[in-house]
Amino acid sequence: MHHIFPEADYPEICYFLENIIALTPTQHLGYAHPYGRTQEIDEQYQHLLLLAKADRIQENLVAAVEDIYEFSKFLYVLNVGFDDDSVMEISDMDFQSVVNKINVHYAA
Repeated sequence: MHHIFPEADYPEICYFLENIIALTPTQHLGYAHPYGRTQEIDEQYQHLLLLAKADRIQENLVAAVEDIYEFSKFLYVLNVGFDDDSVMEISDMDFQSVVNKINVHYAA
């Protein structure tokens, strides 16, 4: 399991499922942390992980299965990770706005 926003830098969101994603060892040490340096984050890969996490959360909340995520918690994770209070203004279940916010953040 991998913290999308690193536990050491963002302890306030380290236990949120919305900030945790399953990766293979190769994905973790080869892509998320370049050259296996766990103190470094590949921002392009982090971008992809957030988009994948948004998709997984949407699937979970829209499907007729047990909800394991909360949309508001995902917004909070993005708010903290991006240091951007405007994330919290996104309407409930507006995943398109979430994806737009993620893409805009990494376009800068």
